[in-house]
Amino acid sequence: MVFVILTGYLFGTMDGAVIGFAMGFLRDMLASTTLGIGMLILLYIGIISSFLFSKKFHSRATLGFVQVILITFVYKTLGHLLYYFVPLLTAGDHMYLSVSTIMIDSILPQIAINLAISFPMILLLSYLGPYRRGEKRIADEDRLASEEVWQIR
Repeated sequence: MVFVILTGYLFGTMDGAVIGFAMGFLRDMLASTTLGIGMLILLYIGIISSFLFSKKFHSRATLGFVQVILITFVYKTLGHLLYYFVPLLTAGDHMYLSVSTIMIDSILPQIAINLAISFPMILLLSYLGPYRRGEKRIADEDRLASEEVWQIR
């Protein structure tokens, strides 16, 4: 998930969507009984991460870390809420963990792991990534500015 978030944030919507789809496919093939839900989730994460903080801040590395924290928190929280509200997933188990247990045992460790992974990954993507530093973002901004000329109002 961290790779998808940082790819979308650093390289734009199309790269985030393609990497999200590919990583979701691998996730579904290796860790899921169904094919498709992981692809969609990571595809949407790649697209959302390309829009979050990108226009105003021009892909600063520090906001990449903030984005990893934010998207991980939302992803884990929605997963726990879905597990709580959909009784088919609990398999008859009506007991559920408290909010503090979920935060301490699930969400905070996942955020810490994702942040630890994001430090070397953001350096690798920034300096050894598929595009020269700043090249992809500038090209996307130029293309969007030229497309606005032809819009009918």
